[in-house]
Amino acid sequence: MDNLLPKHKKELQLERVIFFSDAVFAIAITLLVIEIKAPHAEDLLDSTLLNSLLSMIPKFIGFFISFLLIGQYWVTHHKLFGYVENYDQKLLWINIFFLLTIVTMPFSSALYSENVRVNLAFIIYCFNVIASGIFNLYLWRYVGSMKKNLSEVLKDHRLLNYFTFRATIVPVIFLFAVSLSFLNPFFAKFTPILIYPLLKLGNKIFSDVLNKAKNFH
Repeated sequence: MDNLLPKHKKELQLERVIFFSDAVFAIAITLLVIEIKAPHAEDLLDSTLLNSLLSMIPKFIGFFISFLLIGQYWVTHHKLFGYVENYDQKLLWINIFFLLTIVTMPFSSALYSENVRVNLAFIIYCFNVIASGIFNLYLWRYVGSMKKNLSEVLKDHRLLNYFTFRATIVPVIFLFAVSLSFLNPFFAKFTPILIYPLLKLGNKIFSDVLNKAKNFH
């Protein structure tokens, strides 16, 4: 039924999808900071307030990691829909389930921050991030499918491989974190720092494709 719509109607419908997705990302990021409650010093001493702030360091770390992850997913989502020229019902539902994993991130992040020494809380948070990564990867592969004809640009096999590589990095790293958490929970919590070097490595491997993507935007 959507394929029967005129081109300008399709563009309007795609804009609605993008606006809705942007709103969900904005709400999720806002909810992250709402979970951090400002401390109250009962005895009005600077030292008491400082101690309260220091005890909140795990919450702030969880906030910044989740903020950057959601921000990264928004950037990739923005790039993806910059290539989308058509859509179908399945794409809408894949996007909905992807957004579902985004709006649950404030909860899993708060759960982990409040129970930073409990490995199960860390694992739940990791699986939330992994789910986001899997649906993000699914979106790229679905839009780039030759059969679906949703994007002319992503029919370039090497360009699609570049974005597939990038989309795979986060879920793979957090899956590794889950595995490592059973052996060494402390070091497992530092695995997200691998994301940036691997993204840079991907840019280096696909440097020619990256230039093409930049020229498109």
